[in-house]
Amino acid sequence: MTALHSAAGDRGGLAVVLAANLLPVAGVVFLGWRAAQILVVYWIEVVVMVAAYSVAALFAERPIDLDDREFYIVGFSESSELDADRWSDDPEPVGIVSRVLPATLAAHVPPIYRRNVPVVVRSLGVAGFLAFGALVLAETVVTDPVAAAASPTVLAASLAVCVSQAAEIRREFAVTPRYEEWSAYMILEAAQRVVVFYLCIGMVAVPISFLGLVVVAGLFRSLAVDPAALGPLAPAEGLDPFALAYVVPFALAKAAADRSRRIAFDEATPSGLAGWFAPEDPRPEWQRERDPAR
Repeated sequence: MTALHSAAGDRGGLAVVLAANLLPVAGVVFLGWRAAQILVVYWIEVVVMVAAYSVAALFAERPIDLDDREFYIVGFSESSELDADRWSDDPEPVGIVSRVLPATLAAHVPPIYRRNVPVVVRSLGVAGFLAFGALVLAETVVTDPVAAAASPTVLAASLAVCVSQAAEIRREFAVTPRYEEWSAYMILEAAQRVVVFYLCIGMVAVPISFLGLVVVAGLFRSLAVDPAALGPLAPAEGLDPFALAYVVPFALAKAAADRSRRIAFDEATPSGLAGWFAPEDPRPEWQRERDPAR
């Protein structure tokens, strides 16, 4: 019975995530929402996610292990070397939390460790990839990025994104103190895997989506379908199919990423797409099973 409830809950959760992420597509097609604003919100969400994970990495307790890795975050490579003295000893707290926060609040906040600071600073090169994404949007879809980012719709959505990311960080690193089991590298890797995923979507799925929309539009023209005959399913006037070619794949990708990331954090050995979003854990399998970071 528990398994049945769990399966039903998984399907229900997947349906909610899919519906929430397809809402922007419906808004663009049927309600005339501006695709540029939606894409800017997607970009802001990734930026906020990277920033939040960078902060969470400062609290990580475990040492970094770069041996036999397949995924290297920005700032590190297969030839990178670590300071053995820094990473073999117990982590040294910076002490900034107790100096900045009131004592009652500081007692509930883990310490920031000094050795994690250079790791986070080196990883900030990922900002180059985020800037590349912003440049692509500015050159293709978002004709006026400043106006799009400053619109009330985007500002409201950006605030919601910040609140959502704060809730996710709390669930992933506070409710379950994963910072005790993950290294700073692993936390940063989890964020950068999302960035790489979206870059791949932009380079592969967007062109395919555009070609698909061209085929569908040609089919409608050949069949001489009158949009008015579609009733409430008729697309909004002035719909930009080129912009839609960005919104559709990114909406589907975000739904898949949101669901897969949650599975990656909740399961000890995730598989499939969820396995991609799980950072590599250098601990032996027997140790991961004995001391799961869950």
